[in-house]
Amino acid sequence: MKVLVSSCVMGNNVRWNGKNKKAKDLQKWADENSIVLVPVCPEDELFGTPRAPIRLSHVGGITVANMKGNDVLPVLDSKCADIFDRHPDAVGFIGIARSPSCGISVGVKNLGRTIKGSMHKTTSIPTVEYNQIKNDKGKQDFLRRVVKAHEYICSRQESGTSGQIPL
Repeated sequence: MKVLVSSCVMGNNVRWNGKNKKAKDLQKWADENSIVLVPVCPEDELFGTPRAPIRLSHVGGITVANMKGNDVLPVLDSKCADIFDRHPDAVGFIGIARSPSCGISVGVKNLGRTIKGSMHKTTSIPTVEYNQIKNDKGKQDFLRRVVKAHEYICSRQESGTSGQIPL
């Protein structure tokens, strides 16, 4: 089973400041559960590393992703959709907290609530932040969801049909 994962969680230095957020036990857990982890970073693909930070804010009734005075949310959403299009056999995504692209619950200045980052809102496969699978229960819950997605995708491929994963 293929699961996409924020590249910085795998130890790659692709965060805006050129650093990473390596998760020491993630690869071992993946190996034990026949999961192939594929690192992805939409921000690095678009803007390289290091880069200016991206800050989400609510302005004039819309949410924008401000990077050096430019709204990059449309290109960020498009890049994330492109990543999922390149990996149609992916059955899950593991993101990193507080990232505008890979966070599942990202703060937005002047909105008063959080929103899903672009990688989470542009897909129907199961998504999670790494901090949600640090304990056994979180890992078991996510594994159950990706196994269900894998079975559904396989059944749709066998029947020649497509559609969103009913999770």
